[in-house]
Amino acid sequence: MPRRLLPLLCLLLALPAAAADLGRIRPDEVAFFVQDLRSGKVLAEHRADVPLNPASTMKLVTAYAALRALGGDFRWQTEFKSAAPLRGSLLDGDLYWTGSGDPVFDMHELLEMQAQLRDNGVRHIGGHLVFDRSVWPHAGTSAGFADDAKRAFTTAPDPQMLAYKVVRLTPQAGANGALVPHTTPPLPEIPLLNRAAFAATSAPCPKPARFLRGKYENGVLVLEGSAPSACAGKDVYVNMFDAPEFARRSFANYWRQGGGILSDGLMQGDTPAAARTLARVQSPPLREVLAEMNKHSNNIIARTVFLTVGRHAAADKRRQNPAAAVRAQLLLSGISTAPLVLENGSGLSRRERLSARMMGEVLAAAYKSPLRRDFVAGLPVAGHDGTLKSRFKSIGAPLRLKTGTLADVRALAGYYLNGNQALSVVVIINSPRAGRLLGELDKLTERLIFPPPAPRAEGTAAAPQTAKP
Repeated sequence: MPRRLLPLLCLLLALPAAAADLGRIRPDEVAFFVQDLRSGKVLAEHRADVPLNPASTMKLVTAYAALRALGGDFRWQTEFKSAAPLRGSLLDGDLYWTGSGDPVFDMHELLEMQAQLRDNGVRHIGGHLVFDRSVWPHAGTSAGFADDAKRAFTTAPDPQMLAYKVVRLTPQAGANGALVPHTTPPLPEIPLLNRAAFAATSAPCPKPARFLRGKYENGVLVLEGSAPSACAGKDVYVNMFDAPEFARRSFANYWRQGGGILSDGLMQGDTPAAARTLARVQSPPLREVLAEMNKHSNNIIARTVFLTVGRHAAADKRRQNPAAAVRAQLLLSGISTAPLVLENGSGLSRRERLSARMMGEVLAAAYKSPLRRDFVAGLPVAGHDGTLKSRFKSIGAPLRLKTGTLADVRALAGYYLNGNQALSVVVIINSPRAGRLLGELDKLTERLIFPPPAPRAEGTAAAPQTAKP
């Protein structure tokens, strides 16, 4: 082909996108795919086969694979075990925390398990707390986020994950109205420097982090700032320790606060085969955990689910391959995985890729499967909850979309379900301008769902259009 014809060919290939009215988005910055799920007809597509970074919409791929592989009733199980004898109220040996990686294991569950220990006669632990971390050979990667290492959203999954490993600093009103901070978990061994005070104002406190800042420096926990009294009882979060250290301190300090004894230090090792279970809790069912993951775009949950699918599929637990396990579930559904690149299954990745068409195929497979209710129910509802709470308010409940946000990426993927209408919608922007195109992304999404009437010759009837609710 003569080189002078190439610009004309590129222009012709861009015409379908131009017809979709991209607004201020350039054709080379966006891909989209919209399908009628009842008829199977593709209603709109543009660059639908180009592999792009989907950001957190990748969580939909992980959610679908997990529901297929594990089922919506799956639960993680955390156990405290020991092979040591119980002599009176003394467990004369080590206590093993057999971690499952439960991503929603919280302080309430930890205290419940300690109560179970006491119910089983254990008041004191003569040995150490030992972490059995054998559930996964490694926690996976999320390369390229070193600058955000202290941010909660980059926290990696862990076999002993507890409360997302963040310390809660809660300001309370003390004597004479002074601000007195309390920590969860208790940290009596950490000096607390209070440089914060309540201001003489009746202003509301929608987000205490606007007024108060906690930091951990040189072994000292510091709270500083000036806050309205409405901030009393509301938490400020501080990322202080790695996951094992946070779990150890939480267990030890609560145990000792309750009058128990425990040897200092943390050990790691495999739970003895002869160990008996002294305490056990289970997570909520997977369907509920996935709803928390997708509605609030929780990376720890997504990465844990990804690893759990890999563990479930591995005959040899030392050779787990989560990416291969997820890919296998897609292939079993008839979904082509050629554009797919997986790193950790959460979208917190500079490497992960898929195409808009492939995401559309995942949405269609989920919709047509027995998993539909669990899959759809876990998505944010436009104008109502999660990451869509303040977006698409004019459309509301029929629109359920997973959002995706990274530097240079803005994305949406999900469904428009209204009466007899069932559409899958995927729109992905990859561009250095992505952060400035969020409004344009939403407008384009609306135009794809509710396209303007097609031009018609005089005297002919207009084709029916999707109507807004």
